[in-house]
Amino acid sequence: MGRVKEPRQPSDYRDDDAASTSSAVPLQEQAYPDDAPPAYTDRPKSVGGIGPRRIITEDDEDQLRLDRTTQERARILEGVKWRSSTDENAKGSTTTYISETLSSDPAACRAFIEGEAQVRVRPAVRLTGTHTETRRRDKKDETTRVTDFDITVPLGRLLAAEWARTKIVENSQKAYRGGIFKQVDPRMKAHAEAAATVPSLQEWCHRFCASSASAKSFRISRTVTELERGTLTSLLTEAIRGTNYRGHIAVTYPVGNRATIIMSDHWINRYRGNIYIWWACVILQLWIFTWPLLLLMTKRWEVFSVEWPCRIYQHADGSWPWSYEFLPDNHIHEGIPTPYPNVRIAQMKERDWVGQWRSAVQLAAESKKRGALTEADQRIAQEVEGRSRQRPADRTIVIQGSGIMEAASGLLGGVQGFMSQSQMANGWGGDYTSAIMVFHLDLTSTLNASQILVGALVCYLIYYAHWQLTIGAHRRRLIKEHGCKPIKNTTELNSWKDLPFGWTQLVVNIKTTKQRKLLECSKGRFLRNGNTHHFKLAFVDMVFTVEPQNVKAMLATHFKDWNLADRRKDAFEPLLGAGIFTTDGAAWQHSRELLKPNFVRNQVADLATFETHVDHLIKAIPRDDSTVDLSELFFRLTIDSATEFLFGESTKCLAPGASSERAKEFANAFNRSQDAVGHAARNIPILAKFFGSSIGKDIRYVHQFVDYYVQGGLEWHKQQKIGDSVSKPGQQYVFLHQLVKSVQDPVRIRSELLNILLAGRDTTASLLTNVWFVLARRPNVWTKLRAEVDALGGEQPTFEQIKNMKYLRYVMNEALRLYPVVPSNSRMAIVDTVLPLGGGPDGKSPILIPAKSTVNWNLYTMHRRAEYFGNDAEEFKPERWETLRPGWEYLPFNGGPRICIGQQFALTEASYTTIRLMQEFKGIESRDPDPWTESITITAVGKAAKVALTPA
Repeated sequence: MGRVKEPRQPSDYRDDDAASTSSAVPLQEQAYPDDAPPAYTDRPKSVGGIGPRRIITEDDEDQLRLDRTTQERARILEGVKWRSSTDENAKGSTTTYISETLSSDPAACRAFIEGEAQVRVRPAVRLTGTHTETRRRDKKDETTRVTDFDITVPLGRLLAAEWARTKIVENSQKAYRGGIFKQVDPRMKAHAEAAATVPSLQEWCHRFCASSASAKSFRISRTVTELERGTLTSLLTEAIRGTNYRGHIAVTYPVGNRATIIMSDHWINRYRGNIYIWWACVILQLWIFTWPLLLLMTKRWEVFSVEWPCRIYQHADGSWPWSYEFLPDNHIHEGIPTPYPNVRIAQMKERDWVGQWRSAVQLAAESKKRGALTEADQRIAQEVEGRSRQRPADRTIVIQGSGIMEAASGLLGGVQGFMSQSQMANGWGGDYTSAIMVFHLDLTSTLNASQILVGALVCYLIYYAHWQLTIGAHRRRLIKEHGCKPIKNTTELNSWKDLPFGWTQLVVNIKTTKQRKLLECSKGRFLRNGNTHHFKLAFVDMVFTVEPQNVKAMLATHFKDWNLADRRKDAFEPLLGAGIFTTDGAAWQHSRELLKPNFVRNQVADLATFETHVDHLIKAIPRDDSTVDLSELFFRLTIDSATEFLFGESTKCLAPGASSERAKEFANAFNRSQDAVGHAARNIPILAKFFGSSIGKDIRYVHQFVDYYVQGGLEWHKQQKIGDSVSKPGQQYVFLHQLVKSVQDPVRIRSELLNILLAGRDTTASLLTNVWFVLARRPNVWTKLRAEVDALGGEQPTFEQIKNMKYLRYVMNEALRLYPVVPSNSRMAIVDTVLPLGGGPDGKSPILIPAKSTVNWNLYTMHRRAEYFGNDAEEFKPERWETLRPGWEYLPFNGGPRICIGQQFALTEASYTTIRLMQEFKGIESRDPDPWTESITITAVGKAAKVALTPA
């Protein structure tokens, strides 16, 4: 159904050989990995700076195919998956390569760019002649523009291959440097010394490949410089006017091979050039929204270019800009004032070039030619011009001695000559206005329009018939086999105003999120519109359900029919990368098999390390009856424990005076990034990048922080292999050390670590916040739980003791029921499939879910359904778990093959923390008058847990 993505190529950011930091480097001086730099000729260079040069002609394609440049480029692309497309417009042609490897592997990227720098630019001049014709039809004037000729002439003879040079943008120049707007080097303001060094191509490739942006592009521009366009325009216009042409002449200068663009393999880049999508956006006026989105989502690099000068000027000191092979003679450019009187021309001046092509241009204009001129056209024009100069006697002799056919040809030539003379006398191609009233229809225009309409209709009918015979037939068969019925439409959710875009519910979601009432708003929708309903949300028609049987089908019985929703992937990937929470299929299975062994019983039951962080928590709580927000402390606790478990080094956010500013900033940046990602996943994925002024900076900081430990882990693994470091019995367990034994890709390791960090920190902290919020307001629950804790006699609990504390388990279960850490989730169907409930007026019939449809289930509402949890389902009542044995209606840690592998780890940490706090404090008082108020990022938690604790 969908495109199978290529496997990620090795993207370890290895350093290449040192590259020059010069901002302008001749092509011949670039360093290549295997051999000397590619040349445009196999002849050896001359000595002394003067010697033979390769002259570029327009008919040397066969030789170019054998050029080492082509071979080098083919070698670079060998084994690299890529897509290419060429876009031609009035400015020239641009080739785009979409490749995951070229956008993630700096070495391949650099090698490819250096190969592309050798591609020959193809400048040309385009001459277009037009005139207008005004006719009166049905008492109205109709004006049409008619094209008389449209010719393109190559300018290759004005260039020399050896003069091409590469150029890296200077720090003081405004350019795209990995952002959405042009800017100078940011170091210009802060660090003058650092700004004096221009980044090399190698460094720019590393920056491009290391960027976390999903949609990004690197542009290699090729420009023709020092071309006297004014002189060319004047001379060519004069030549065409020499044919007595009176129309409008437009002269433009398109450049073939003007740019090559490398793009990352992201769905935005894959579809942005699709002509059908382009027309859909134009017809439906969607470009109003899509153009700003593309502008804001794409990070651009335009720092590298290749210049092809037509001439160079001598410096005041007599030197030249760079040492290349020049013509043996000095060309003195006319009109250049001192002190720069000397100039050297690549091959010829513009005036000489026009002299060679003047006849061909005039003949093409008179013949109303459309297309490109070649050297063959030039030779024909010269022959025609030569024959026109023959004496009349010569021409008569030819006719007399050549027979009837030659005589007829001469007669035809005479007629053409008369017409040409008439044309020269009266002019041609001027604007025309008819004073005669024309009442008949323009059958040609009508016929063309009809053909277009009929063709479009036929194409649509063919497509519709094919769809009905294939996809439609399959869906009808599913509907019949399972007895599917459509989901009931409601006035609130499916009014005509929401059909095109679905803005209404999107605005409601954003508004209620700000009010911290999104979960209650969603629950109200289910109460008013049924347990399964659907509506459009930001262009996407989504199905929402709280039926356990539907959830079971998605997570278990029909697991292979479903993937993670694209909305979730697009939102999560900028922060978390490709890990267990953002991948599907084989990639997800590999991540799960890689991570699951690290959550075995021995690791979960190891509470000694965790006790250190709990002790810091206890010391951070005031003992003078003052108010403390436990929620903030719980999140510090879990990030401390999670980072020590994952990296072997804690952030120590709870340790008095031990936390570094770097660790604090990491925790804050991680919080802000999660907030943006959560909003994007619920609303529009682009918000993941722009929900907040510094989200991009935050994500980069998080990645850099984790990369520091990843490099340390890889170094540790190298030492282990050579025997420099030996693991000792009883040595602290470090998740990263186990991970690097199986994976050495630093980006992959970072992604897996961030995925586990998110789960390990947020799940435990959110659960603890909700539990202690309730304990402060429910003295009866506090009393019962305290009695169970007191039975330990003040001793630190073991893993086995925690497992046997039933009422503590009931409290945890009830908190997860009323306040699930992940209150909603979603899946996208990858094939046409069926859900067992939701169709028909009563919602009891099966429903068809077409491929690419997204279904969302809401745990916050499902966990509060009275038919499963009793009429008191809205009440916090741990005692219900004495007899309650729920099935798919209770899913705090998901279910099926993707059930959370760290659930026991989170429950153990939350239970241990609760026990230790109750051992240290004998009383609790709520200091928050507000009811439970949601705070949603990727997970959900109470806004605060403000309490006062009495020491034991």
